[in-house]
Amino acid sequence: MELSHNQIVLASGAATLSLALGIVLVKKLSRPDEFKVPLVGGEDADINALKLRYVREADVVLQEGYEKFRNEIFQVATPDGPRLFLPRRYAHDLKKYKRHEASGMKALADRHIGNYTTIDHESDIMLGAIKMDLNRNLGLFVGDVEEEIRLCFDTQFLPCDDWTPIDLHEQLLRVVAQASARIFVGAPLCRNDEWLECSTKFALDVMTGGEKLKQWSPWLRPVAQWFVPEMRRIHGDHQRARDLLAPELRRRRDEERAGVAVPRNDMIQWMFDRAKKTGDTSFDDKELANLQMLTATAAIHTTRLAIIHALYDLAAHPEYVEPLRQEIAAVRAEEGSPVLKKQTLTALRKLDSFMKESQRHSPPSVATFQRKAMVPITLSDGFHIPAGTIAQVNTNVLDETPAEWGDPHAFDGFRFYKLRTENNPEENSHKFQFVSPTYDSMQFGYGNDACPGRWFAGQQIKLVLAHILSNYDIKFADGLKERPKNFMFEVNVMADPSAVVLFKRIEKK
Repeated sequence: MELSHNQIVLASGAATLSLALGIVLVKKLSRPDEFKVPLVGGEDADINALKLRYVREADVVLQEGYEKFRNEIFQVATPDGPRLFLPRRYAHDLKKYKRHEASGMKALADRHIGNYTTIDHESDIMLGAIKMDLNRNLGLFVGDVEEEIRLCFDTQFLPCDDWTPIDLHEQLLRVVAQASARIFVGAPLCRNDEWLECSTKFALDVMTGGEKLKQWSPWLRPVAQWFVPEMRRIHGDHQRARDLLAPELRRRRDEERAGVAVPRNDMIQWMFDRAKKTGDTSFDDKELANLQMLTATAAIHTTRLAIIHALYDLAAHPEYVEPLRQEIAAVRAEEGSPVLKKQTLTALRKLDSFMKESQRHSPPSVATFQRKAMVPITLSDGFHIPAGTIAQVNTNVLDETPAEWGDPHAFDGFRFYKLRTENNPEENSHKFQFVSPTYDSMQFGYGNDACPGRWFAGQQIKLVLAHILSNYDIKFADGLKERPKNFMFEVNVMADPSAVVLFKRIEKK
Protein backbone atom coordinates (compact mmCIF):
# COMPACT_ATOMS: atom_id res chain seq x y z
CA MET A 1 0.00 0.00 0.00
CA GLU A 2 1.61 3.27 -1.11
CA LEU A 3 0.89 6.50 0.77
CA SER A 4 -0.30 9.51 -1.21
CA HIS A 5 1.38 12.93 -0.88
CA ASN A 6 -1.53 14.25 1.21
CA GLN A 7 -1.45 11.24 3.49
CA ILE A 8 2.26 11.70 4.08
CA VAL A 9 1.79 15.40 4.87
CA LEU A 10 -1.03 14.67 7.31
CA ALA A 11 0.88 11.80 8.88
CA SER A 12 3.99 13.95 9.27
CA GLY A 13 1.99 16.68 10.97
CA ALA A 14 0.38 14.24 13.33
CA ALA A 15 3.77 12.67 14.05
CA THR A 16 5.18 16.09 14.96
CA LEU A 17 2.30 16.78 17.32
CA SER A 18 2.61 13.35 18.89
CA LEU A 19 6.34 13.83 19.30
CA ALA A 20 5.77 17.12 21.13
CA LEU A 21 3.36 15.41 23.51
CA GLY A 22 5.72 12.46 23.93
CA ILE A 23 8.67 14.65 24.92
CA VAL A 24 6.76 15.89 27.95
CA LEU A 25 6.57 12.33 29.24
CA VAL A 26 9.93 11.05 28.07
CA LYS A 27 11.40 10.80 31.56
CA LYS A 28 8.50 8.73 32.74
CA LEU A 29 8.87 6.41 29.77
CA SER A 30 12.63 6.02 30.12
CA ARG A 31 12.34 3.77 33.16
CA PRO A 32 9.91 0.95 33.89
CA ASP A 33 6.96 1.48 36.18
CA GLU A 34 7.93 0.61 39.71
CA PHE A 35 6.84 -2.65 41.29
CA LYS A 36 8.00 -3.13 44.82
CA VAL A 37 10.16 -6.10 43.84
CA PRO A 38 13.84 -6.33 42.80
CA LEU A 39 14.81 -5.47 39.22
CA VAL A 40 17.28 -7.84 37.55
CA GLY A 41 20.33 -5.73 36.71
CA GLY A 42 18.87 -2.87 38.76
CA GLU A 43 22.33 -1.75 39.73
CA ASP A 44 22.84 -0.78 36.06
CA ALA A 45 21.63 2.78 35.46
CA ASP A 46 21.16 2.19 31.73
CA ILE A 47 17.61 0.89 31.37
CA ASN A 48 17.92 0.74 27.58
CA ALA A 49 20.86 -1.64 27.97
CA LEU A 50 18.74 -3.87 30.23
CA LYS A 51 15.95 -3.91 27.66
CA LEU A 52 18.36 -4.84 24.88
CA ARG A 53 19.84 -7.60 27.01
CA TYR A 54 16.35 -9.01 27.57
CA VAL A 55 15.77 -9.09 23.80
CA ARG A 56 19.03 -10.93 23.12
CA GLU A 57 19.39 -13.25 26.10
CA ALA A 58 16.24 -13.41 28.17
CA ASP A 59 17.14 -16.96 29.23
CA VAL A 60 20.35 -15.71 30.85
CA VAL A 61 18.54 -12.76 32.45
CA LEU A 62 15.87 -15.01 33.95
CA GLN A 63 18.44 -17.55 35.17
CA GLU A 64 20.31 -14.68 36.81
CA GLY A 65 17.10 -13.53 38.46
CA TYR A 66 16.37 -17.06 39.67
CA GLU A 67 19.85 -17.53 41.15
CA LYS A 68 19.95 -14.09 42.75
CA PHE A 69 16.42 -13.91 44.13
CA ARG A 70 15.52 -17.63 44.28
CA ASN A 71 11.99 -17.84 45.68
CA GLU A 72 11.24 -14.15 45.36
CA ILE A 73 9.20 -12.29 42.76
CA PHE A 74 11.38 -10.09 40.58
CA GLN A 75 10.90 -7.82 37.60
CA VAL A 76 12.71 -7.48 34.29
CA ALA A 77 13.01 -4.41 32.07
CA THR A 78 11.68 -5.19 28.57
CA PRO A 79 10.89 -3.11 25.46
CA ASP A 80 7.21 -3.55 26.37
CA GLY A 81 7.67 -2.20 29.88
CA PRO A 82 8.37 -4.02 33.13
CA ARG A 83 7.44 -7.69 33.42
CA LEU A 84 6.84 -9.51 36.68
CA PHE A 85 8.40 -12.97 36.92
CA LEU A 86 7.03 -15.25 39.59
CA PRO A 87 8.53 -18.38 41.16
CA ARG A 88 6.91 -21.58 39.94
CA ARG A 89 4.84 -22.07 43.09
CA TYR A 90 2.63 -19.12 42.16
CA ALA A 91 1.31 -21.04 39.16
CA HIS A 92 -0.97 -22.81 41.66
CA ASP A 93 -2.46 -19.42 42.56
CA LEU A 94 -2.98 -18.28 38.98
CA LYS A 95 -4.11 -21.49 37.30
CA LYS A 96 -7.62 -21.32 38.76
CA TYR A 97 -8.53 -17.99 37.17
CA LYS A 98 -10.81 -17.92 34.13
CA ARG A 99 -9.52 -16.24 30.98
CA HIS A 100 -11.67 -13.14 31.56
CA GLU A 101 -9.82 -12.73 34.89
CA ALA A 102 -6.25 -13.75 33.95
CA SER A 103 -5.70 -14.25 30.23
CA GLY A 104 -2.82 -15.97 28.49
CA MET A 105 -4.17 -14.84 25.12
CA LYS A 106 -4.20 -11.19 26.21
CA ALA A 107 -0.65 -11.49 27.53
CA LEU A 108 0.49 -12.84 24.16
CA ALA A 109 -1.45 -10.16 22.28
CA ASP A 110 0.17 -7.44 24.37
CA ARG A 111 3.63 -8.78 23.58
CA HIS A 112 2.84 -8.40 19.86
CA ILE A 113 0.93 -5.10 20.38
CA GLY A 114 -2.19 -6.90 19.21
CA ASN A 115 -4.32 -3.76 19.07
CA TYR A 116 -2.21 -2.80 16.04
CA THR A 117 -1.31 -6.23 14.63
CA THR A 118 -5.01 -7.32 14.88
CA ILE A 119 -4.33 -10.41 17.02
CA ASP A 120 -5.92 -8.91 20.17
CA HIS A 121 -9.16 -10.60 19.25
CA GLU A 122 -10.58 -13.32 21.49
CA SER A 123 -13.53 -15.22 20.09
CA ASP A 124 -15.73 -17.72 21.90
CA ILE A 125 -16.57 -19.21 18.51
CA MET A 126 -12.90 -19.82 17.69
CA LEU A 127 -12.08 -21.20 21.14
CA GLY A 128 -15.11 -23.47 21.08
CA ALA A 129 -14.18 -24.75 17.62
CA ILE A 130 -10.68 -25.62 18.86
CA LYS A 131 -11.46 -26.90 22.36
CA MET A 132 -14.53 -28.90 21.44
CA ASP A 133 -14.84 -29.61 17.73
CA LEU A 134 -11.18 -29.94 16.77
CA ASN A 135 -10.13 -31.98 19.78
CA ARG A 136 -13.21 -34.20 19.58
CA ASN A 137 -12.57 -35.04 15.93
CA LEU A 138 -8.78 -35.42 15.96
CA GLY A 139 -8.97 -39.18 15.60
CA LEU A 140 -10.90 -38.82 12.34
CA PHE A 141 -8.21 -36.62 10.81
CA VAL A 142 -5.08 -38.73 11.26
CA GLY A 143 -5.31 -40.22 7.77
CA ASP A 144 -6.13 -36.86 6.15
CA VAL A 145 -3.24 -35.05 7.85
CA GLU A 146 -0.84 -37.87 7.04
CA GLU A 147 -1.94 -37.69 3.39
CA GLU A 148 -1.06 -33.98 3.22
CA ILE A 149 2.30 -34.59 4.89
CA ARG A 150 3.16 -37.37 2.47
CA LEU A 151 2.04 -35.28 -0.49
CA CYS A 152 4.22 -32.35 0.62
CA PHE A 153 7.31 -34.51 0.96
CA ASP A 154 6.64 -36.10 -2.44
CA THR A 155 6.07 -32.83 -4.27
CA GLN A 156 7.97 -30.15 -2.33
CA PHE A 157 11.10 -31.94 -1.12
CA LEU A 158 14.12 -32.75 -3.25
CA PRO A 159 14.59 -36.45 -4.14
CA CYS A 160 17.39 -36.85 -1.55
CA ASP A 161 18.80 -39.94 -3.27
CA ASP A 162 22.14 -38.85 -1.82
CA TRP A 163 22.90 -36.57 1.13
CA THR A 164 21.03 -33.34 0.35
CA PRO A 165 20.86 -30.09 2.37
CA ILE A 166 17.29 -29.22 3.30
CA ASP A 167 16.11 -25.79 4.44
CA LEU A 168 13.99 -27.05 7.31
CA HIS A 169 12.57 -23.63 8.18
CA GLU A 170 11.21 -23.13 4.66
CA GLN A 171 10.24 -26.71 3.79
CA LEU A 172 8.53 -27.52 7.07
CA LEU A 173 6.59 -24.27 6.88
CA ARG A 174 4.81 -25.67 3.80
CA VAL A 175 4.32 -29.10 5.37
CA VAL A 176 2.76 -27.81 8.60
CA ALA A 177 0.70 -25.12 6.84
CA GLN A 178 -0.82 -27.58 4.39
CA ALA A 179 -1.46 -30.26 7.02
CA SER A 180 -3.14 -27.67 9.27
CA ALA A 181 -5.18 -26.23 6.42
CA ARG A 182 -6.65 -29.66 5.69
CA ILE A 183 -8.54 -29.32 8.96
CA PHE A 184 -8.97 -25.55 8.99
CA VAL A 185 -10.40 -25.02 5.48
CA GLY A 186 -10.62 -28.54 4.00
CA ALA A 187 -9.63 -29.83 0.59
CA PRO A 188 -8.93 -28.61 -2.06
CA LEU A 189 -8.25 -25.14 -0.59
CA CYS A 190 -5.66 -26.65 1.78
CA ARG A 191 -3.39 -27.23 -1.25
CA ASN A 192 -3.90 -23.82 -2.80
CA ASP A 193 -0.52 -22.07 -3.01
CA GLU A 194 -2.05 -18.62 -2.60
CA TRP A 195 -3.97 -19.62 0.52
CA LEU A 196 -0.92 -21.23 2.11
CA GLU A 197 1.23 -18.20 1.29
CA CYS A 198 -1.39 -15.86 2.77
CA SER A 199 -1.86 -17.83 6.00
CA THR A 200 1.88 -18.15 6.66
CA LYS A 201 2.81 -14.61 5.63
CA PHE A 202 0.27 -13.08 8.00
CA ALA A 203 2.03 -14.52 11.05
CA LEU A 204 5.39 -13.25 9.83
CA ASP A 205 3.92 -9.79 9.19
CA VAL A 206 2.44 -9.78 12.70
CA MET A 207 5.69 -10.77 14.40
CA THR A 208 8.00 -8.62 12.31
CA GLY A 209 5.67 -5.63 12.07
CA GLY A 210 4.92 -5.73 15.77
CA GLU A 211 8.60 -5.73 16.69
CA LYS A 212 9.34 -2.84 14.34
CA LEU A 213 6.43 -0.80 15.68
CA LYS A 214 7.55 -1.42 19.27
CA GLN A 215 10.69 0.58 18.49
CA TRP A 216 8.45 3.66 18.38
CA SER A 217 7.15 5.42 21.46
CA PRO A 218 3.60 4.32 22.31
CA TRP A 219 2.52 7.92 21.73
CA LEU A 220 3.73 7.77 18.13
CA ARG A 221 2.43 4.31 17.18
CA PRO A 222 -1.01 5.42 15.87
CA VAL A 223 0.85 7.31 13.14
CA ALA A 224 4.03 5.21 12.94
CA GLN A 225 2.11 2.06 12.02
CA TRP A 226 1.57 3.45 8.52
CA PHE A 227 5.33 3.75 8.01
CA VAL A 228 6.01 0.09 8.82
CA PRO A 229 5.57 -2.03 5.64
CA GLU A 230 4.54 -5.18 7.52
CA MET A 231 1.91 -3.28 9.48
CA ARG A 232 0.39 -1.97 6.26
CA ARG A 233 0.45 -5.48 4.79
CA ILE A 234 -1.49 -6.97 7.72
CA HIS A 235 -4.71 -5.31 6.55
CA GLY A 236 -4.05 -6.58 3.04
CA ASP A 237 -3.52 -10.10 4.45
CA HIS A 238 -7.01 -10.05 5.96
CA GLN A 239 -8.57 -8.86 2.71
CA ARG A 240 -6.65 -11.46 0.71
CA ALA A 241 -7.91 -14.19 3.04
CA ARG A 242 -11.50 -13.05 2.49
CA ASP A 243 -11.02 -13.04 -1.28
CA LEU A 244 -9.54 -16.54 -1.30
CA LEU A 245 -12.25 -17.96 0.98
CA ALA A 246 -15.11 -16.38 -0.99
CA PRO A 247 -15.42 -19.02 -3.78
CA GLU A 248 -15.42 -21.87 -1.25
CA LEU A 249 -18.06 -20.18 0.93
CA ARG A 250 -20.16 -19.38 -2.14
CA ARG A 251 -19.98 -23.01 -3.28
CA ARG A 252 -21.11 -24.28 0.10
CA ARG A 253 -24.05 -21.88 0.22
CA ASP A 254 -25.10 -22.79 -3.33
CA GLU A 255 -25.05 -26.48 -2.39
CA GLU A 256 -27.11 -25.78 0.73
CA ARG A 257 -29.72 -23.82 -1.25
CA ALA A 258 -29.90 -26.60 -3.83
CA GLY A 259 -30.39 -29.20 -1.11
CA VAL A 260 -27.23 -31.08 -2.08
CA ALA A 261 -24.95 -29.88 0.71
CA VAL A 262 -22.18 -32.33 1.53
CA PRO A 263 -21.53 -32.82 5.28
CA ARG A 264 -18.20 -31.20 6.11
CA ASN A 265 -15.98 -31.61 9.10
CA ASP A 266 -13.59 -28.65 9.16
CA MET A 267 -13.00 -25.39 11.00
CA ILE A 268 -15.10 -23.39 8.53
CA GLN A 269 -18.15 -25.53 9.21
CA TRP A 270 -17.61 -25.70 12.96
CA MET A 271 -17.42 -21.92 13.25
CA PHE A 272 -20.56 -21.34 11.18
CA ASP A 273 -22.42 -24.02 13.14
CA ARG A 274 -21.39 -22.47 16.46
CA ALA A 275 -22.42 -18.99 15.33
CA LYS A 276 -25.80 -20.33 14.25
CA LYS A 277 -26.29 -22.27 17.46
CA THR A 278 -25.43 -19.30 19.69
CA GLY A 279 -27.34 -16.79 17.55
CA ASP A 280 -24.24 -14.69 16.95
CA THR A 281 -25.37 -12.44 14.10
CA SER A 282 -22.06 -10.55 14.10
CA PHE A 283 -20.25 -13.61 12.75
CA ASP A 284 -19.87 -13.16 8.98
CA ASP A 285 -17.43 -14.01 6.19
CA LYS A 286 -15.09 -11.21 7.27
CA GLU A 287 -14.96 -12.52 10.83
CA LEU A 288 -14.42 -16.07 9.57
CA ALA A 289 -11.44 -14.97 7.45
CA ASN A 290 -9.95 -13.03 10.38
CA LEU A 291 -10.29 -16.03 12.69
CA GLN A 292 -8.73 -18.32 10.08
CA MET A 293 -5.69 -16.06 10.03
CA LEU A 294 -5.48 -16.06 13.82
CA THR A 295 -5.85 -19.83 14.03
CA ALA A 296 -3.13 -20.37 11.44
CA THR A 297 -0.84 -17.95 13.30
CA ALA A 298 -1.29 -19.89 16.55
CA ALA A 299 -0.83 -23.30 14.95
CA ILE A 300 1.74 -23.20 12.19
CA HIS A 301 4.93 -21.55 13.41
CA THR A 302 5.14 -23.06 16.90
CA THR A 303 4.52 -26.56 15.50
CA ARG A 304 7.13 -26.10 12.78
CA LEU A 305 9.67 -24.90 15.34
CA ALA A 306 9.03 -27.88 17.63
CA ILE A 307 9.69 -30.25 14.71
CA ILE A 308 12.94 -28.45 13.83
CA HIS A 309 14.13 -28.64 17.45
CA ALA A 310 13.35 -32.38 17.50
CA LEU A 311 15.23 -32.97 14.23
CA TYR A 312 18.26 -31.08 15.54
CA ASP A 313 18.15 -33.32 18.62
CA LEU A 314 17.90 -36.45 16.46
CA ALA A 315 20.89 -35.35 14.39
CA ALA A 316 22.84 -34.65 17.58
CA HIS A 317 21.76 -37.95 19.20
CA PRO A 318 21.63 -40.51 16.37
CA GLU A 319 21.51 -43.38 18.88
CA TYR A 320 17.76 -42.74 19.20
CA VAL A 321 16.98 -43.12 15.49
CA GLU A 322 16.91 -46.91 15.27
CA PRO A 323 14.82 -47.55 18.44
CA LEU A 324 12.29 -44.95 17.23
CA ARG A 325 12.14 -46.50 13.75
CA GLN A 326 11.60 -49.92 15.27
CA GLU A 327 8.76 -48.62 17.42
CA ILE A 328 7.06 -46.99 14.41
CA ALA A 329 7.44 -50.14 12.30
CA ALA A 330 6.16 -52.34 15.13
CA VAL A 331 2.96 -50.39 15.75
CA ARG A 332 2.28 -50.20 12.00
CA ALA A 333 2.74 -53.96 11.72
CA GLU A 334 0.42 -54.50 14.66
CA GLU A 335 -2.23 -52.36 12.98
CA GLY A 336 -1.69 -54.28 9.75
CA SER A 337 -1.65 -51.03 7.77
CA PRO A 338 1.04 -48.57 6.66
CA VAL A 339 -1.42 -45.75 7.44
CA LEU A 340 -1.20 -44.44 10.97
CA LYS A 341 -4.30 -44.11 13.15
CA LYS A 342 -5.08 -42.34 16.40
CA GLN A 343 -4.48 -45.55 18.36
CA THR A 344 -1.18 -46.02 16.53
CA LEU A 345 -0.03 -42.55 17.49
CA THR A 346 -0.94 -43.17 21.13
CA ALA A 347 1.19 -46.34 21.06
CA LEU A 348 4.29 -44.40 19.93
CA ARG A 349 5.40 -43.84 23.52
CA LYS A 350 9.13 -43.62 22.82
CA LEU A 351 8.58 -41.02 20.12
CA ASP A 352 6.24 -39.14 22.45
CA SER A 353 8.96 -39.18 25.12
CA PHE A 354 11.61 -37.94 22.70
CA MET A 355 9.35 -35.05 21.67
CA LYS A 356 8.74 -34.10 25.31
CA GLU A 357 12.45 -34.21 26.15
CA SER A 358 13.27 -32.11 23.11
CA GLN A 359 10.65 -29.58 24.20
CA ARG A 360 11.99 -29.64 27.78
CA HIS A 361 15.39 -28.47 26.53
CA SER A 362 14.05 -26.24 23.73
CA PRO A 363 10.60 -24.99 24.75
CA PRO A 364 8.72 -22.45 22.65
CA SER A 365 9.42 -19.93 25.42
CA VAL A 366 11.32 -19.82 28.71
CA ALA A 367 8.15 -18.34 30.25
CA THR A 368 5.32 -20.42 28.80
CA PHE A 369 3.01 -19.70 31.73
CA GLN A 370 1.97 -16.07 31.33
CA ARG A 371 -1.15 -14.17 32.28
CA LYS A 372 -2.41 -10.64 31.90
CA ALA A 373 -4.39 -9.69 34.99
CA MET A 374 -7.77 -8.54 33.69
CA VAL A 375 -8.88 -7.89 37.28
CA PRO A 376 -6.82 -7.13 40.39
CA ILE A 377 -5.32 -10.37 41.71
CA THR A 378 -4.00 -11.09 45.19
CA LEU A 379 -1.65 -14.07 45.53
CA SER A 380 -1.75 -16.49 48.44
CA ASP A 381 1.00 -14.61 50.31
CA GLY A 382 -0.79 -11.26 49.90
CA PHE A 383 1.21 -9.94 46.93
CA HIS A 384 -1.04 -7.72 44.81
CA ILE A 385 -1.00 -7.81 41.00
CA PRO A 386 -2.81 -4.75 39.58
CA ALA A 387 -5.21 -5.15 36.66
CA GLY A 388 -3.39 -4.71 33.37
CA THR A 389 -0.14 -6.26 34.63
CA ILE A 390 1.49 -9.13 32.73
CA ALA A 391 2.92 -11.74 35.08
CA GLN A 392 4.99 -14.69 33.88
CA VAL A 393 6.34 -17.78 35.57
CA ASN A 394 9.98 -18.64 34.96
CA THR A 395 9.14 -22.10 33.62
CA ASN A 396 12.45 -23.32 32.21
CA VAL A 397 14.69 -23.55 35.27
CA LEU A 398 16.12 -27.04 34.78
CA ASP A 399 17.44 -27.11 38.36
CA GLU A 400 13.81 -27.29 39.55
CA THR A 401 13.35 -30.66 37.79
CA PRO A 402 12.05 -33.33 40.22
CA ALA A 403 14.83 -35.62 41.50
CA GLU A 404 13.04 -38.75 40.31
CA TRP A 405 13.35 -37.51 36.71
CA GLY A 406 17.12 -38.02 36.77
CA ASP A 407 19.87 -35.65 35.65
CA PRO A 408 18.02 -32.44 34.73
CA HIS A 409 20.72 -31.13 32.39
CA ALA A 410 21.28 -34.34 30.39
CA PHE A 411 19.39 -35.09 27.19
CA ASP A 412 17.55 -38.36 27.87
CA GLY A 413 15.21 -38.99 24.96
CA PHE A 414 13.46 -41.83 26.74
CA ARG A 415 13.22 -40.08 30.12
CA PHE A 416 9.43 -39.82 30.01
CA TYR A 417 8.98 -43.27 28.46
CA LYS A 418 10.71 -44.72 31.54
CA LEU A 419 8.68 -42.52 33.89
CA ARG A 420 5.46 -43.70 32.20
CA THR A 421 6.28 -47.41 32.18
CA GLU A 422 8.56 -48.25 35.10
CA ASN A 423 6.91 -46.73 38.17
CA ASN A 424 3.15 -46.85 38.70
CA PRO A 425 2.40 -46.98 34.93
CA GLU A 426 -1.35 -46.76 35.46
CA GLU A 427 -1.11 -43.37 37.16
CA ASN A 428 1.81 -42.04 35.11
CA SER A 429 0.59 -43.13 31.66
CA HIS A 430 -1.10 -39.78 31.01
CA LYS A 431 0.88 -37.59 33.41
CA PHE A 432 4.08 -37.77 31.36
CA GLN A 433 2.58 -37.50 27.88
CA PHE A 434 3.86 -34.82 25.53
CA VAL A 435 0.56 -32.92 25.66
CA SER A 436 0.06 -33.12 29.44
CA PRO A 437 0.59 -29.81 31.25
CA THR A 438 1.61 -30.35 34.86
CA TYR A 439 3.20 -28.28 37.61
CA ASP A 440 6.63 -29.63 36.61
CA SER A 441 6.01 -29.44 32.86
CA MET A 442 4.42 -26.17 31.75
CA GLN A 443 5.56 -26.05 28.13
CA PHE A 444 1.89 -25.82 27.07
CA GLY A 445 0.95 -23.60 29.97
CA TYR A 446 -0.96 -24.73 33.04
CA GLY A 447 -4.45 -24.58 34.45
CA ASN A 448 -7.65 -23.23 32.92
CA ASP A 449 -5.91 -21.29 30.17
CA ALA A 450 -3.46 -23.99 29.00
CA CYS A 451 -2.99 -24.22 25.23
CA PRO A 452 -6.27 -25.61 23.80
CA GLY A 453 -4.61 -26.77 20.57
CA ARG A 454 -1.87 -28.88 22.14
CA TRP A 455 -3.42 -32.22 21.12
CA PHE A 456 -3.56 -31.09 17.50
CA ALA A 457 0.03 -29.84 17.66
CA GLY A 458 1.22 -33.08 19.25
CA GLN A 459 -0.49 -35.14 16.56
CA GLN A 460 1.08 -33.14 13.74
CA ILE A 461 4.57 -33.21 15.24
CA LYS A 462 4.36 -36.96 15.73
CA LEU A 463 3.09 -37.60 12.20
CA VAL A 464 5.84 -35.48 10.58
CA LEU A 465 8.61 -37.05 12.67
CA ALA A 466 7.26 -40.56 12.00
CA HIS A 467 7.31 -39.85 8.27
CA ILE A 468 10.87 -38.52 8.34
CA LEU A 469 12.17 -41.36 10.52
CA SER A 470 10.53 -43.94 8.27
CA ASN A 471 11.87 -42.49 5.03
CA TYR A 472 15.10 -40.56 5.64
CA ASP A 473 18.44 -40.62 7.37
CA ILE A 474 19.50 -37.22 8.67
CA LYS A 475 22.72 -35.65 9.90
CA PHE A 476 24.33 -32.24 10.28
CA ALA A 477 26.54 -31.00 7.44
CA ASP A 478 30.32 -30.67 7.74
CA GLY A 479 30.59 -33.50 10.24
CA LEU A 480 28.99 -31.44 13.00
CA LYS A 481 28.14 -33.66 15.96
CA GLU A 482 26.93 -31.27 18.62
CA ARG A 483 23.55 -29.61 18.50
CA PRO A 484 23.70 -25.96 17.39
CA LYS A 485 23.02 -23.58 20.25
CA ASN A 486 19.56 -22.03 20.28
CA PHE A 487 19.27 -18.29 20.13
CA MET A 488 16.80 -16.09 21.91
CA PHE A 489 14.41 -13.41 20.85
CA GLU A 490 13.06 -12.09 24.11
CA VAL A 491 11.61 -15.17 25.86
CA ASN A 492 11.18 -17.10 22.58
CA VAL A 493 13.58 -20.00 21.99
CA MET A 494 14.61 -20.17 18.33
CA ALA A 495 16.45 -22.93 16.46
CA ASP A 496 19.62 -21.72 14.75
CA PRO A 497 18.56 -21.13 11.10
CA SER A 498 22.17 -21.30 9.90
CA ALA A 499 22.49 -24.98 10.85
CA VAL A 500 22.49 -27.23 7.78
CA VAL A 501 20.73 -30.60 8.03
CA LEU A 502 21.29 -33.24 5.34
CA PHE A 503 18.60 -35.72 4.30
CA LYS A 504 19.09 -39.02 2.48
CA ARG A 505 16.20 -41.23 1.45
CA ILE A 506 16.28 -44.72 2.92
CA GLU A 507 16.41 -47.52 0.37
CA LYS A 508 13.35 -49.67 0.92
CA LYS A 509 14.03 -53.39 0.99
